[in-house]
Amino acid sequence: MDQNSSTRRFALIYGLPFLLMAIGIAIWLWVPVPQKQITITTGADTGLYYRFAQQLALELKKEKIELKVQTSAGSLENLQRLQNHQAQLAIIQGGVGKSTDYPGIEALAAIFDEQVWVFYRPHSFKDKEGLTRLTQLKGRKIAMGMPGSGTRVLAEQLLSLNQIQNQEVQIIDRNAKDALHDLKNGHLDAAILVSGPQAPILMDYLKTPGLQVMSFEQADAYALRLSFLKKVTVPRGVIDLPADLPAKDLHILSTPAVLAIHPDLHPALITPIMRATEATLEHLDLLQKDGDFPSAQGFSWPHNADASYYLKTGPSFLHRHLPFWTVVWIERAIRLIVPLIAILIPLINIIPTLIRMRVDALTGAVYKQLRELELKALKDSNYVWRHEWDQLQAKAMRLKVPKKFSANVYELRMYVDMIREKLEQR
Repeated sequence: MDQNSSTRRFALIYGLPFLLMAIGIAIWLWVPVPQKQITITTGADTGLYYRFAQQLALELKKEKIELKVQTSAGSLENLQRLQNHQAQLAIIQGGVGKSTDYPGIEALAAIFDEQVWVFYRPHSFKDKEGLTRLTQLKGRKIAMGMPGSGTRVLAEQLLSLNQIQNQEVQIIDRNAKDALHDLKNGHLDAAILVSGPQAPILMDYLKTPGLQVMSFEQADAYALRLSFLKKVTVPRGVIDLPADLPAKDLHILSTPAVLAIHPDLHPALITPIMRATEATLEHLDLLQKDGDFPSAQGFSWPHNADASYYLKTGPSFLHRHLPFWTVVWIERAIRLIVPLIAILIPLINIIPTLIRMRVDALTGAVYKQLRELELKALKDSNYVWRHEWDQLQAKAMRLKVPKKFSANVYELRMYVDMIREKLEQR
């Protein structure tokens, strides 16, 4: 075995365990594997949140990421599920919840606008213009979503701006589907609904004979009072042209729906989720301009740094050209380089010391046995030392060490010969 081979053997014996341990620690601590299954909490199965999430799940499936879609009572329950680690993704209605009450929750993007629709029975409002102001709801039976829903939160804010207390109206707890049934049967005077224009339940409302939609005369004032609201005009027939829905131009309010995450979500998943969000919005006819969403505007939640960067620059070069999980492993390897270098530099420096210690241990063992042999032979003139000396000489001759430590072995072999000469002369 040559000197270089010996050096490599020593390096493998003493360096490889440290290297493997360093790699294992680095992978475990610094680069955890992204989740392959995540959960999104949405809303009622008749709403746009649920429809969006179903399409999002189909897009993420292409990247081998499973998205489980949960229904819920609304945005407040969604926030609670995020906070309690029951979901990693949620759709939150604009204006619902505060970051101080739900620390750690971040927004990925505003994904679409939802409109505030107030449907009413004309027979309940005898004014010539029908229902045009929310103050007209005093004393009426109205549905405004279930407790915990974003619709309920926003409706209460709108009523409060009009100085209407909850006890001044008869609030009937109904989800959107049941509220429509009660409106048809005359058990309700009005229902407040927050929904995107292509939600199936909204189409049911618009196509129900005998129901009217309130046009907000004071839409500009509401938008000034509540920063997450904005005034929009819904042109006649834009939702369903053949059916002429709506039947007239409407001035209504809109608020953004926000895709939010819990900090438990692995940061590597942000890019595929954002890409899937863009693809999902292309499949949903939301009556909004191309490029408006996903957006970094319109929400008060802290903006996730990775999502913000994505919205500014788009997907990275690797994400544009390679499958997601291939990119994950490449990025994990890259992220290991820095900690590994930090570990390997002192490791490389300590290897010569470890080799020296090993050489000293090998030669030291032979020296010790030689001294013991010398003492026994000098003490007992009849002691037969030759065979034992031959074994120690053979051991010294077999020692192979790096070239740098050859002198140690030569000195040992000279000492072996010196002991032989000394014992022969006794």
